[in-house]
Amino acid sequence: MKKVDWKRFFGILGLVVYGIFVLFPIYWTINTSFKEVGDVYKVPPSFIPTKFTLEAYKFILQGTGRLALSNSLVVAIGATLIAVFLGTMASYAYSRYPFTGLTNEGAQFNLLTVRMFPPIAFLLPIFWLWKTLGLLDTHFALIVTYSAFNLPLAVWLLKGFMDSLPRSIEEASYVDGYSFWQTARRVVLPLIGSGLAATVALCWIFIWNEFIIAYLLGGTDVILYTAYLPALRRGMRIMWNQIAALSVLAIIPSVIILVLFRKYLIKIYLR
Repeated sequence: MKKVDWKRFFGILGLVVYGIFVLFPIYWTINTSFKEVGDVYKVPPSFIPTKFTLEAYKFILQGTGRLALSNSLVVAIGATLIAVFLGTMASYAYSRYPFTGLTNEGAQFNLLTVRMFPPIAFLLPIFWLWKTLGLLDTHFALIVTYSAFNLPLAVWLLKGFMDSLPRSIEEASYVDGYSFWQTARRVVLPLIGSGLAATVALCWIFIWNEFIIAYLLGGTDVILYTAYLPALRRGMRIMWNQIAALSVLAIIPSVIILVLFRKYLIKIYLR
C-alpha cells in the first residue's frame, strides 16, 4: 500500500481552501449582478440567480454609469501616463546624476514623504486651489492631482531598476553613435521593461480604485465610478445588483492590464 504524503495533501487542501476564500467574493459579485433586486434581498440567499437578467448592466451602460466609467478611464490613463513618464525621467536623474549640496538620499526621502501622508491631509488646500482657479470638477484637476500623488511611487519603484542597470551598457551605446534619447528609448527602457510594467500596474490600481479624491474633486460634470457607487440606491433600498454590475465592469480594465503585463510582473518576483 502506497504511503500517503500527508504534507503534500494538507498543502494542496490549504491552497484549495485559500482559493475558495479568494475567489468566492468575485463569484458572488458576478452572481449578484445577474439578479433582480428582489432576488438579492431574498432569505436565504441563492447561489445562482432565480431569474437570470441583464437589467443591472443595461441600467449602468445606458445611464450615468457609462459616463462614470468613461471618465474614470480618461483620468486613470492620463494620470498613469504622466506619473510613469515623469517618474522615469526623475528616477534616471536620481540614479545617474546625484545632487550636489542636498544629498541624493535626502531628496528621494523628501519626495517619498508626499506618498506617505494620506491624501485627505492635503485635500482641503487642493480643493480650494482648484476651486479658485475655476478648475474644480474637471478632468484636468483630477489628472494633475492623481499624477502628483502617484509620482513619488513611480520614482521610488523605478529608481531601483535604474540602479541595477550597469552604466557600461549606456556608455557602449554612446560609443556606437547613439544619442542620449536614442539610448534611453532603445537601451534603457527595454531593459527596465518589468519595472515599467509594475509601475504602470500599481499606479493604475491606486488611481482606478481611489474614492476620496474622486468624491471631493469630482462632481456632476466629471464623476468617476467610485464616486458614483454610493448613488446607486432607491430611497432606503440599496441596489446591490447595480452596484455588482458596475463593479464587474470596473474590474475588466485592471484585469486586462495585469494580463498584458503578466510576463513582466513574473520576472520581478523571480529576481
